[in-house]
Amino acid sequence: MNDMTEILDNAFCHLQNVEIKERKKAANILMKAACAELGTKKTKPVKEWFIVNMEQYFSAIKEETNHEVLWIHLYTLQNFCARYLHLNHLYIMDSDIITEDKVQNFEEKSKEYARGLLTTQRRPKVLQAIASFFWIYEEPFVWDIFIEVLKKKRDKLTLSHIGIAIRQCYRLSQEHNRADYISDSQLKELVEVLESKEILPRETELLKSL
Repeated sequence: MNDMTEILDNAFCHLQNVEIKERKKAANILMKAACAELGTKKTKPVKEWFIVNMEQYFSAIKEETNHEVLWIHLYTLQNFCARYLHLNHLYIMDSDIITEDKVQNFEEKSKEYARGLLTTQRRPKVLQAIASFFWIYEEPFVWDIFIEVLKKKRDKLTLSHIGIAIRQCYRLSQEHNRADYISDSQLKELVEVLESKEILPRETELLKSL
């Protein structure tokens, strides 16, 4: 068995552990795999593991209720979809296991999972993670979520993720129609919240220039 596959298998076994600490530790291992450098010997086993085990994986994470672990699961999906799936043109990998249908199925299950949490979760930390996940698909509705999160939470990690989304939105708006990414009303309210809270000054100026 491939060492990386064994590591992921062992982590998966603890995703539904009764102890939150153990579930968080297991989730972090999977998250680190999703965030690992692409184009290395680990890339293929990591990608194949998530695709092969998608049914069991989503079944397991849907049982999670702890907001800290939920954030890790969402960040894992965000990175796996954005990097291993959307950036697959950056690395060469032959696999008989991974098909286009399976990749699309994984993305659909990821979206379904995140949408499901959107209807049940009110924790700002989880909402930020949901919005950050959907931003990899450039969904404009995420700004409504980010705005509400910023009204309640402004820790360093939250601001970092929202700041990244703002900078990406600015870049996309320079290249394409800004209204495709953020509406006039969203832009206005986002700037107002950032200025009233005196946070992310550089990103605020970028938004004001749009």
